[in-house]
Amino acid sequence: MRSLILAMALVLVGGCSKPPDHRTVIHISSWGDIQENTILQGLITKFEKDNPGIHVALDRVPYEEYVDKLLTQFAGDLAPDIIFVSAENLADFYPRGLLEPLTPYVRKDPAFDLKGFYPELVKWYTVDGDLYVVPRDIAPVCVIYYNKKAFDGAGLAYPKDDWTVDEFMKDAQALTERDKNGNVLRWGFADDWALPEAWIYAFGGGFVDDTHHPTRYRVNEPGFVRGVQFRGDLINKYKVMPSPSSLAQQGSVGASDLFANGTAGMFLSGIWKTPLFRGIKDFGWDVAMFPHPKGMKGRVVGGSSGYGIVSSSKHKQEAWRFIAYLSGPEGQARFASTGLAQPALKKVAESSAFLDGKDPLNKKMLLKAVPLGVDQPMAVNWREVMQSIIFPRLDRVWLGKEKAVQAVAALNEELKKHPPVPMKAKNNP
Repeated sequence: MRSLILAMALVLVGGCSKPPDHRTVIHISSWGDIQENTILQGLITKFEKDNPGIHVALDRVPYEEYVDKLLTQFAGDLAPDIIFVSAENLADFYPRGLLEPLTPYVRKDPAFDLKGFYPELVKWYTVDGDLYVVPRDIAPVCVIYYNKKAFDGAGLAYPKDDWTVDEFMKDAQALTERDKNGNVLRWGFADDWALPEAWIYAFGGGFVDDTHHPTRYRVNEPGFVRGVQFRGDLINKYKVMPSPSSLAQQGSVGASDLFANGTAGMFLSGIWKTPLFRGIKDFGWDVAMFPHPKGMKGRVVGGSSGYGIVSSSKHKQEAWRFIAYLSGPEGQARFASTGLAQPALKKVAESSAFLDGKDPLNKKMLLKAVPLGVDQPMAVNWREVMQSIIFPRLDRVWLGKEKAVQAVAALNEELKKHPPVPMKAKNNP
């Protein structure tokens, strides 16, 4: 029975192709859309050509299912050799002992230069002195895409990287259009998903005292409350942003579709939306840094991703060779050239591979965003706390049922029952 299950899993992971018997097969699991995985498959083809003794089988999993599916595979002893890891789900894998320490591989590989990566990323993926993930890209969620045609029509100057939240609000109000019956023709602003942390960080708030070593929550501080209320006001007071119910009524139309079809004048996400928006024909567009309150140096939502070797892999040397290639200059340049990713290698990020002179023309602002990024807390229970406690409580603000001060007070009391659980290393199998 187990052999049958394993055979089926290999078909799902590696597709229908079967490499020659003499080749070592390494399996890599990743999320990403069709375009991202097309790039990845192209890199796999190039790597296999240069390494004829290795076959790489790619398993693409939707992001929403990614962690749960991997944990199921680990439990069934069907784990891949390499997994794609984001900053926010390192805490899902490391405490379980599922990731191989990569520091020994870095030290033994003279061609691999860890000093070329953004130090913020190396620090994030280093736990107790060992590196567990080699960064591929850095992805601050601080990109305000804006519709130039809509700004021109409203008589507005294009936003600058140092604009304030007050200037943002005025622009959002001016961009919002309704018909004579009050139906929205164009929203002033939309975010890619519910992103209260963008406003919380901008106003000086945060979820925990130390994202790398969280010991307590800090949701009851003024910056947190102000950030939550600001987003709530965008929806309920100023009505420049679609409410959750408004988005639900649109069915399969997502927030990025609102921007792409011209029914949102501004849109918050990461740089990875670039390939999609480069297909826009009806208007010009560009990007600006996320706004900040006057007199404050705003922080932004951080983000990054990279590749780790599974501790149970039987082909760790081959897996390392592939990771070093994907995360090296050639691999990162291939991803950057599509506009999809901001490279984790500083030289590649500062090169024409990323700063290519194509839309968005202001992409260079992301180079300044790196030290401003705040990542999700490294707590074992963080994902559960966010999904079952924080988001449901803040939803009451987005729905107009509570003010931020009320919601946050209740949230603070509830979180006292669920303190951050620090990551502790588990002996690797």
